[in-house]
Amino acid sequence: MEVATLGRSGRARAARRSPAAWARERSRAFWIVVGLTALAALLRFATLGVQSYHHDEVVTASRVLRGSFGHAMDAVWFSESTPPVYYALAWLWTQLAGTGEFGLRAVSAAAGVATVPVAYLIGVQLRGRRAGLWAAALVAVNPMLLWYSQEARAYALVTLFGALSVLYWLRAERGGARRDFVWWGVWSGLAICTHYFAAFPIVAEALMLLRRRGLRGSLAGIAILGGCAIAVAPLAIHQMSIGHAEWIGNFSLGNRLWETAATFVTGETGDIIARPERPWLAFVPLALTLAALALLLRRPAGRERRAARRPLLLVLAAIGIPVALVVVGTDFVLARNLIPALVPLLAAVGIALASPASRRLGTVVGALLVAYSLGFCILASTDEQFQRPNWSAVAAQMGPPRGPRATVTWTLGEGPLRYYLSTGAFQVRAQDHVDWLVKEVDFVSDGAVPAPPHSLLGPGFRQVGREDTGRLYIRRYRFQPPGLAPLRLPHLRSAKLDFRTTGVLLDGVGPE
Repeated sequence: MEVATLGRSGRARAARRSPAAWARERSRAFWIVVGLTALAALLRFATLGVQSYHHDEVVTASRVLRGSFGHAMDAVWFSESTPPVYYALAWLWTQLAGTGEFGLRAVSAAAGVATVPVAYLIGVQLRGRRAGLWAAALVAVNPMLLWYSQEARAYALVTLFGALSVLYWLRAERGGARRDFVWWGVWSGLAICTHYFAAFPIVAEALMLLRRRGLRGSLAGIAILGGCAIAVAPLAIHQMSIGHAEWIGNFSLGNRLWETAATFVTGETGDIIARPERPWLAFVPLALTLAALALLLRRPAGRERRAARRPLLLVLAAIGIPVALVVVGTDFVLARNLIPALVPLLAAVGIALASPASRRLGTVVGALLVAYSLGFCILASTDEQFQRPNWSAVAAQMGPPRGPRATVTWTLGEGPLRYYLSTGAFQVRAQDHVDWLVKEVDFVSDGAVPAPPHSLLGPGFRQVGREDTGRLYIRRYRFQPPGLAPLRLPHLRSAKLDFRTTGVLLDGVGPE
């Protein structure tokens, strides 16, 4: 009775603790992680709705999530190349928040923020609090993780689920508790049902669990994971048969691997935003990352080397297996598809920076890497040259058509521009053989390019306007005689607009 009374009184005193007393009881590491998580939230949410939707995001907002839940899942079946978990979660959330830029992207931003404390716990499991703090700091300010935390696609969510899979793999391997195996199976299954490339590091985790704990000990987690894999397999087979991702193989593997290395440390700064490659931006963070990993080669760093070996094995599996599959004709190697490798890689770097054998040097290298990454995140959040093209501003400037109109612009910009125009515009394919008549032709270019030659338009057109919306410029040409003019579609596709490819968008146009 006395023990019970003391227990009740102790719980009562705990319930009466002031917030200040509770705060004093938290460790310094706890508050550092809180601060890093708050920094991650500030970076991700402060500019979340500023940028326009990009090509793939428009697919999410207007094609997948535009109707009922059943329609969304059906759209995943016929128009996507990724599993349904992200879209299911996004559909549920957007019933409350809508499909505006801030509302829809909040799913990814929240996942990106939540990844920071998970990275800390991974580092703690591997090599203690100091390694965890470095891992959390690197995840909080990583430019690629910031970019995809502001993207209405599945990449931030699979990063979170993949990180939770790593955490519970480490716990299950170390402690062998059944609940850890179950949670490993749950998070691993969710990761695979969010993005297929999560399977590669998870396969490595499963093999290491089987080696360490045996089939009997690992059975609960393996069964959950296997059930998820079986459930999503028919969708994966169907989506591969459609061939939505076959365009990836049009680019050399070597160039894509270099882009992966650069993107892992600087985010998307090249083709995806219609910018030329800027490799010099990646030299400093890549050199610092390699310098950090080189600290593991020092003789006194044996324990850290052994601890870092496990996440580096996951990195090897996440990147090496897809590269090996290229040999058998399955080529989907792309920086964003390899994103499940990024948190394990940053955890390994965190272990290297925390090594007692080179603590002062590790602190200097880590501080420089965090400072560079944070500065780059701020630059990418404030400079239009590092952001998605501002199609919403272009659409607002163009307004509704005053007669049949053709817009010549970047092929990957047609979808976002059509979305923001909301005029029933449609894309004209190169293989279309229809004679179209127009009253106006507008050119949207990347920067102030020279005026297109009149031979592209034909006689009777005169420039009637020239506006800029920052990075993107609009030139308007109107047919001056009464009536409409034939659209010179093959000629317009040769317009020099400083985009890699040029397409044509039509509003209110009918065939001749």
